Amino acid sequence: MYWLGPFQYSSKQELLDGLKVFVATAPVGMVSHKIAIQKLHLLIALHPDAERKIGSGIDHFKVQRNVLGAGQGLWLVRSDGTEESFSYKRCITGVRQSSYGKVCEALRFSVRSQLIAYRETLTLPAICAISGEEIVHRSNLHIDHKVPFWRLLQAFSEIHGIDLSVLDTVGSGEGLALVDQEISKAFETFHLTHAELQPSSKTANILKGGKCIRSLRHVG
Repeated sequence: MYWLGPFQYSSKQELLDGLKVFVATAPVGMVSHKIAIQKLHLLIALHPDAERKIGSGIDHFKVQRNVLGAGQGLWLVRSDGTEESFSYKRCITGVRQSSYGKVCEALRFSVRSQLIAYRETLTLPAICAISGEEIVHRSNLHIDHKVPFWRLLQAFSEIHGIDLSVLDTVGSGEGLALVDQEISKAFETFHLTHAELQPSSKTANILKGGKCIRSLRHVG
């Protein structure tokens, strides 16, 4: 699992593949889609030379055709008007998951019992809420959030006035948890009240994840 801020991917490679498609197919010019801008801010913060790249602050991002060679590239335009290209690969490859990503993963683990409990209430065959196909085997039954998990995290942090990026975690793997258990318990209550769970097939879940990455293409 890999997290770019609150956005979840099955691996770094899945995110890299999605970014490759985005850069290759996005319209040339300023990126204006709010979610795409949010992801690009999170991305550039991971760059090994982030401080120098960001400089006086980022005014906006843009997609520009490469002067040398074929294809397109990502550029940032600073608040002072200067601009510079950056490689999304350098932002991702070899970089450990951010502390923010660990917090998001820890909160997802904190509500795992709710997903399991919901799964146990379902009888087969069940209908996949994404594709409409019939699910006949437990091994093909996944539990999906109707409202994306990252949106729940965003709403929780805004309502409670909590900056997730400054929280600490302890443990690793499935034992990953927030140090502040009061916040973790508060999110469990929030998730129980606000999350809309639905059955989905394994294939539909994977395809949905791919569409989430490709949402970066909806710009301009």
